[in-house]
Amino acid sequence: MTCQYLRIPAILLLVVIAAGCPKSRPASTSPRQDGKSVTGEPSAEDLLKSAIHQLRPENYTIAAATDKPINLLNSWRGMTSPDAEVATVDVPAGWIDDAELARLKVLNYDLRDAIHVRDAMLSHTIAEFIVARGGDEIAHVQGVVDYVVRNLSLRGSDETDMPLGIYQLLLIGRGTVEDRAWLLATLLRQIRVDSVIVRPAGADNETWLFGAILNGRVYLYDLRIGIAIPSSADLSKAGPPATLDEIPDHPEWLQPLALRSDQPYGIEADSLKNAAIFPIGESVYWSQRMKNLEAVLPSEEVCVLYDPLNDDGTRTGLLSRLTQVKPNWKREDLKLWAYPLQQFNAIRTVTKTMTQALEAATMPFNLPIPINIDPKGAVEIGVPERKLLKIRTDHLLGKFDDATKRYLGIRHLGVEEMPVQNLAILNQQGAEHAIYWTGVCKFEMGDYDSAIEQLSTYVKRYDRSGRWNFAARSLLAECYAQKGNFKEAVTTIERTRSDDPNRGANAFRVKRWNAQKPN
Repeated sequence: MTCQYLRIPAILLLVVIAAGCPKSRPASTSPRQDGKSVTGEPSAEDLLKSAIHQLRPENYTIAAATDKPINLLNSWRGMTSPDAEVATVDVPAGWIDDAELARLKVLNYDLRDAIHVRDAMLSHTIAEFIVARGGDEIAHVQGVVDYVVRNLSLRGSDETDMPLGIYQLLLIGRGTVEDRAWLLATLLRQIRVDSVIVRPAGADNETWLFGAILNGRVYLYDLRIGIAIPSSADLSKAGPPATLDEIPDHPEWLQPLALRSDQPYGIEADSLKNAAIFPIGESVYWSQRMKNLEAVLPSEEVCVLYDPLNDDGTRTGLLSRLTQVKPNWKREDLKLWAYPLQQFNAIRTVTKTMTQALEAATMPFNLPIPINIDPKGAVEIGVPERKLLKIRTDHLLGKFDDATKRYLGIRHLGVEEMPVQNLAILNQQGAEHAIYWTGVCKFEMGDYDSAIEQLSTYVKRYDRSGRWNFAARSLLAECYAQKGNFKEAVTTIERTRSDDPNRGANAFRVKRWNAQKPN
């Protein structure tokens, strides 16, 4: 029998990341003053709770229906504020296109809004458990940076670009350096940290640094390498990241970032004096819809849905916050980073190659898929159980111990005899994911010995053929470094292949670890 059902999750993925249109959805109930519909249907509070529940990351997955929570939100809005007016948003010229401007004038919720709520809840959960690990604000930002680098591996040059949203990026675990910046900014927003792209004067679109704004200063990170720009040329000294205003006076701080002694770092200190600044934001955060929804979120679901562009009562808008940043940026010199909107719009022109890549990336999340062999030997393939999708989502939500235990069941699929070749291959892919992600979970739990065991198993088993080979080696080296075994950390990654997207990162880390003394 055919296996067409295996295409379902990928197709749904295309639906879930699609850009919502400005067209409003009608409310399904008529409003009454007592908060109940004239038909005796659930109250506004019930509708809201149900919508939020359905939009939680563990529920609104790539296999979830997309319309029901949206309709619930619009019914809630129709019952509570049917005659509400949209607040005017003063958007600088050229920041967004006409379609996005039109969306700001809409009060009803659409698909993009549903995705936004789900992604905000997921991002808040991640940011929350990172902050809970302790430290000051700079440590929190560094923790989020490290998390993004660990959990979003850079795609190889031979991999197809796929337009993905925040949840999908985390779920699949692979993306571009721009995806890292978008994800990082999304997570940092949940802890009220603004982010910008810093493009050196005269540089092309591929040359930039990530800036996290704390106390009016821009702390710099190179997300291609996955590190904070050091505030010293001496890598044995620990310190905060370098800031944008410091680098022009300290060009020597950039020297350790060079891949080789004869190959200088791609950014010169002087070029940052007049760098172009691109705030990272999305118009959905500025909308009246999100302001209304954030105000009524249940306490257990609190997250940042609304972040005004302009000052709004007691809340300082993004533009005001940015103009207070040293060295005193001017509003007219800022231009919104276009990448997030480009990703949402890209789905409208998705190619056959992209669709196939999405199918390949998401198909293992069907696992396990039961089979039945009747007395005559005919093979019947059952309904996908999609346990791997559930486990992976729980992993992203910080349920590391539970996910680790349940990944074991997926790993066992890789050694089971399968009469269907395609299913056998799929089981092996799922097992590969489970081994690697178990190692990631163990690292996040601080169990570096177990992480070393899992990642070493992965590297030995899959050698050069594994999907996570480069990422596994990098994380394995980091495990050794966390234990103070810098010699083993260096040995693990010092021989970097030319096609390893972590090549620059590994070169820097080797320099840093060689400068360290063992515990």
